[in-house]
Amino acid sequence: MTMDSFASSAERGKAETSWALTNQTKQSELEQIFERGRIDFNTAGFYDSVEFLKQEQRDPGYLELYARYVEAKKYDESYLANARQKIAIVTEAVRASVERDGRLGACVDASGMIGRMLDRLGIWNYVAKATLTIEFPSASALSPRYFWAIDHGQFTAPHAIVVAPPYYLVDATVKHQPYDARRATLIPDLVLSDNFEPARWRPEDLANPMLLQLLKQRRLKFKDYISRHAPSMAELMNQLPARSFSLNGTSLRYVIVAIGGTVEPLEEITGYKPSGRTAQEIFDQDVLPKLASTDQST
Repeated sequence: MTMDSFASSAERGKAETSWALTNQTKQSELEQIFERGRIDFNTAGFYDSVEFLKQEQRDPGYLELYARYVEAKKYDESYLANARQKIAIVTEAVRASVERDGRLGACVDASGMIGRMLDRLGIWNYVAKATLTIEFPSASALSPRYFWAIDHGQFTAPHAIVVAPPYYLVDATVKHQPYDARRATLIPDLVLSDNFEPARWRPEDLANPMLLQLLKQRRLKFKDYISRHAPSMAELMNQLPARSFSLNGTSLRYVIVAIGGTVEPLEEITGYKPSGRTAQEIFDQDVLPKLASTDQST
């Protein structure tokens, strides 16, 4: 892992232990909803509880409440300091495993692994499907690279990330996508951003040019199109703010469009095995020993 990966902390000279998205009014409102469903919301990963799953069966969008709760929740400094260390170790273990494996486009699987590993460690997080717009330094004269939510072809998600306080963006596979050689050199090895950089999404972040041109010809506003054809996505975009990350002139803009993750617990994630190892094996062999050695050194 390069120090560039931690630019958001390193550039300020110290690690922060705050969470800018805390909203105690929203937290209280969500807790009241969970209480009505008889859901115990005091432990990270409570979306696996029987009570939560019952509510989700009635309302497929119920998982979005968990994501909103993770963002709105108030965290104390000791929790954030502990979480920071564990998140960094987990993310690097998954990133390195994907890099050794060599597979491109593993963002959904890798983010799902990270989310489940953090759940096992008692770290609050959620996995999100997000669009990604990468704008390169002006001196490079390179056009942006887009991962659209509304595009041709079949795909599970435009991109996938994890949000885990104190990190507003955890992206272990941003480097491992199909880029040309010039663009690849300008993209960070991973993103661990503990600095909240709010962003405004634009239509070109979400949809391919053909659709945008068609809407223009019909004099239809993109926001109206989204509200009509993807209302749940439009609502989620209002609830979970777009955010960006910048490093050495390269800007990455993320717009969260859905909540994802994996249904299987950590030990049952076997669909993708980087270099032949399951998520549980990576956790046991790479994460736990590193955590143990870190604990002994403090």
